[in-house]
Amino acid sequence: MQRTVLCQKDELLLGDKKVYQVSRLSILLVRKEDENFCAVRNACPHQGAELGKGVLRGGANSKAVKEVCYEKPGGFIYCPWHHWSFDVETGCSMHDPENTKIRTYEVKVEGNEVVIYS
Repeated sequence: MQRTVLCQKDELLLGDKKVYQVSRLSILLVRKEDENFCAVRNACPHQGAELGKGVLRGGANSKAVKEVCYEKPGGFIYCPWHHWSFDVETGCSMHDPENTKIRTYEVKVEGNEVVIYS
């Protein structure tokens, strides 16, 4: 596995995201509201839009009529073209988690460095 330092821990504020080029890969790094970092491939599997240009927010889920549950604040990246949404921790699509996913990368904070392993 290749170790790559993306940034210093304090360079990304809570709820921020930034795109990094790692070799030939475009990777989106997210710092969630709970202070954890997640990294995903910066391309929507639908038509290849750059997910880094999309909105990072929670997901609305409905379990019953007239009931909406807002979950995982800052935990989903929304495609800027067609609003497909993906969990930044698992890479799973909110609407088709079994079949539609984006690649995720292992992220570690080592000292003050945010590192991915790809």
